[in-house]
Amino acid sequence: MTFDLRLPAAAFIILFFLVLTVHALAQEPDGSFNADEEFSFNVSEFEKSPFQFGGYLQVDANHVRFNEGSSLYRLNFFDEEPDSGRGSVGLEFQPEMTWQEGPVKAYILGRLGGNYSAGEWEDGFTLMEGSVSWQVDPKLYLSAGKILARWGKGYAFSPVNFVGRDKNPSDPDLALEGYWMALADAVFSFPGSVKTIAFTGVALPVNDDVNGDFGEGDDLNWAGKAYILWNNTDIDLLALSEGTRTPSLGVDFSRNITSNLEVHGDWALVSDFEKPVIASDGSRTTETFDAASWLLGIRYLTPTETTFIIEYYRNGKGYTEEEAQDYYDFIGTATDPELESLRNTSKPYQRPNFMRDYLYLRASHKEPFGLLYVTPAVTSIVNVDDASYNIIPEISYTGITNLELRLRFNAILGNDGTEFGEKLNDWKVEGRARYYF
Repeated sequence: MTFDLRLPAAAFIILFFLVLTVHALAQEPDGSFNADEEFSFNVSEFEKSPFQFGGYLQVDANHVRFNEGSSLYRLNFFDEEPDSGRGSVGLEFQPEMTWQEGPVKAYILGRLGGNYSAGEWEDGFTLMEGSVSWQVDPKLYLSAGKILARWGKGYAFSPVNFVGRDKNPSDPDLALEGYWMALADAVFSFPGSVKTIAFTGVALPVNDDVNGDFGEGDDLNWAGKAYILWNNTDIDLLALSEGTRTPSLGVDFSRNITSNLEVHGDWALVSDFEKPVIASDGSRTTETFDAASWLLGIRYLTPTETTFIIEYYRNGKGYTEEEAQDYYDFIGTATDPELESLRNTSKPYQRPNFMRDYLYLRASHKEPFGLLYVTPAVTSIVNVDDASYNIIPEISYTGITNLELRLRFNAILGNDGTEFGEKLNDWKVEGRARYYF
């Protein structure tokens, strides 16, 4: 939470006037106010500071129970001592700072964290975002630095987020790291049914030292977004040029049907997408095709303060049920050297939700049964193809100023040979305390 100097400054000004008034009344025997008395103060002392500093400090702990019969358990532990579960404790400091002077603004968001697990402590610092922007005029903004792009209307999935990182669908509100880029925004307003049109241009370089995980090779990627506000409907047209990734096109929309009901959707087409496929005997091929992905979702708030989010996601880049089964079959018969190679070369299979069709469901209810500051929620991600899923009940408490407490349990359910049935974890319980400043 960012600390804003305007509130304490306003309170101080009010207190200052009260003191002056009481002092003036005390100087007049009849209690009257002398209008000829002159008071003055320096208004510049109460101007908003150009600096704002905030962030949070977090302590978290979790325990994981492994699914010892799963394919991914064998892939991860074939060369280690068997382990039925593992716990960890983490400490994270995430500060953010904003400096603004006139049309120039600088923003920094960092993450300093450490984690203790399996008898080892690991720590490190990550610059999540760091950029400088310049408002050339009211309609034109220029920015450069490490910037987090948030393209797309999906809550759990974002197939059109061509210059950003994928969310974790099980916890989509987690902070993500940006990419180094230069960005230009131009915004125009109109009086008719088309109320706003905005254009965003992005230049994203890739080489050995910068944005190394955004494709392979050295190149400059160009991307663009055109935003249209048309009759209370938000529409984006998006594109990524050929560079370290293949060309992509997309469109998204969001519209409030009523004050309590919102509908949104994304559609993306990735040209010449290359998908590595592993057969049940370990042989490998690469399929190249144009991959179309889309999602359609709603967000509904009931009169009783229950929020429902439902999204159907079609991952055109994903694997079929038969391709996933071949992968699991090979893990079951592979030798140790083959597993060692597979662990390092099958990353596309190890992504969250790497298959084709998913249904995302989330329901949260504010202050049930009159329990102030308490919000329970339940989330589920269902693999529509193989009927496996997870279910995540959680509860949060915010009754202490600037402190958020959250407890959640992730149960992973599915038959053998299904995505969730073959995951490494059987269940996971986690708690965190996050203090905002």
